[in-house]
Amino acid sequence: MTKIASKGLTKTQINRFKKMLETKALEIRVNLQSSSAAKALARGDEPPDLEELPGQSHEEWIFLNRNNIEVMFLREIDEALDRIEDGDYGTCLECEKQIALKRLEAVSWARYCVPCQEELSVEQEPPERVRSYRG
Repeated sequence: MTKIASKGLTKTQINRFKKMLETKALEIRVNLQSSSAAKALARGDEPPDLEELPGQSHEEWIFLNRNNIEVMFLREIDEALDRIEDGDYGTCLECEKQIALKRLEAVSWARYCVPCQEELSVEQEPPERVRSYRG
């Protein structure tokens, strides 16, 4: 039996977020299976026109990167749906406090509250380059 009660959120709010997440997941799945995706992949069967090859390669690179981003986004949405089913939706995975309702409304798949997300983002930033000068 699945439990869907989350701390600090009403059943109505949880159901609304669940519907939003399911709608977004469906939209991404449709995009990933679209005819433009099939068209881009089908081009691999055609012999390349050398004049169009640089542009075609760039388009394919953009297409593959966009798909990679959408797959990662879909994974985050699926994890949020799992948290709804587990009763943990809306709870920060870092500090275990309630994620602000405004944040969930803006980013319904959020895993962290704003302070924890900011802290994690700073930790993941690459270190600044240190210049060495020779005198």
